[in-house]
Amino acid sequence: MQQNFKRLFPEMPDESRVWTYLCNRRLNDQESNLIEDQIKKFTRSWKAHQKPLSANGQLLYNQYIVLVVDESIERISGCSIDSSVHFIKMMENHLEVDFFNRLNVLILRNETPKIVSYHDIGAYKGDFVFNPRIESLRELRENWLVEIKDPPYF
Repeated sequence: MQQNFKRLFPEMPDESRVWTYLCNRRLNDQESNLIEDQIKKFTRSWKAHQKPLSANGQLLYNQYIVLVVDESIERISGCSIDSSVHFIKMMENHLEVDFFNRLNVLILRNETPKIVSYHDIGAYKGDFVFNPRIESLRELRENWLVEIKDPPYF
């Protein structure tokens, strides 16, 4: 049941780097609109060593922020990665949510997204989980959603 993520960020090459941030709760429409607007503003102004990055981002399922950078144009730097973390932290503070609890994972159970603890993922065998370890756009497009089988899950 691989969802079709192949059309995400069509202007970006498969080798682009990806960062994902899962919110600890589903955002309402107003919060989602705010996040989408802020992602657009951030990615348009995101720089590495004062050079613009070829970047994009999106909010998926009203709780998953995905940021993408095409490093074939300009390599991302530590400072620019730090600025993206700062951006996510600002969104956290503004909305009073948590995007950095890495023990939370998002599963699809009967096509419905649900946050569960990584420690409880074994109880959802046969459902699907969003792999939080992806690092490239190719991985996101081809293997972001994986069936929950036996450990290790990713």
